[in-house]
Parts: sequence; C-alpha cells; structure tokens
Amino acid sequence: MADPIKHEGIVLATNGTEAHIRIMQASACAACHAKGACMAADAREKFIDCIMLEPMQEGDRVVVEVEQRLGWLAILLAFVLPFVWLVGMVWLLGLYLEEGVAGTLALCSLCIYFAVLALFRKRLKRKFSFTARRIRTVG
Repeated sequence: MADPIKHEGIVLATNGTEAHIRIMQASACAACHAKGACMAADAREKFIDCIMLEPMQEGDRVVVEVEQRLGWLAILLAFVLPFVWLVGMVWLLGLYLEEGVAGTLALCSLCIYFAVLALFRKRLKRKFSFTARRIRTVG
C-alpha cells in the first residue's frame, strides 16, 4: 500500500471525535530562500475537519493524513472528469450548433457536473476522511 499524504497542522478546536485543524499548503517554491523577492511563492492556509485518532486539545501540533489513492480520486473528480465532460459536450453540441455557441453552452454545462457532485457531498465527505495524530515532542 502507498504511503499516505501527510501535512503538519495545528488544532483549532475539537468536537467529540473530530478536530478542526489549520494546515499550511505550500507550493514547492514557498520554502525557497528567495521567496521574498519572487512573485511566484505561494503558501495558503487550509482548514480541515479530521477524525482524531487520539485525544487532542486546542493548540496541539498534529499530522493530518489521507490515503494517497483518495488524492488520485480527488484529482479524477475535480479535473479529469470535468475535462472529459467539457470535451464531450463541445463535440456533441458542435454537431448541431455554431462553434461559439457550442463552446459557451459546454462551459455552462459544467454547472450540471458540479451540481451533481454537490448532491453527493455527504457521501464524498465520508469517503474522503482525514485522520489526525498528535506530534510527540521529546523533552
């Protein structure tokens, strides 16, 4: 089995068996020593609700994990399938309509794809479960 995807974060709040955690998602250049002079540096805060694998308190440093295969599934749902949908709609609508109209309608049809995805939000939230474990400090 592949290694899980891991990010370090800080617990903001706990609620029963779940914790609300802030992580820093950094691009490859965000840790570069020249990032202050570079406009490409990118680091953003993300907030994730995770299942606590052990008791935690607000302010604890934790490691958030998710299975790598779920990362690939997320890419499939967010990028690959919408692209296939868009190309298919452009092709289908292009058979019957002018090119500009077909392209515009195909772009608008992406709303349908993402609306269907939103309908399955609860099921997807159960499938994409993040877990959190405290970082032990020595000393």
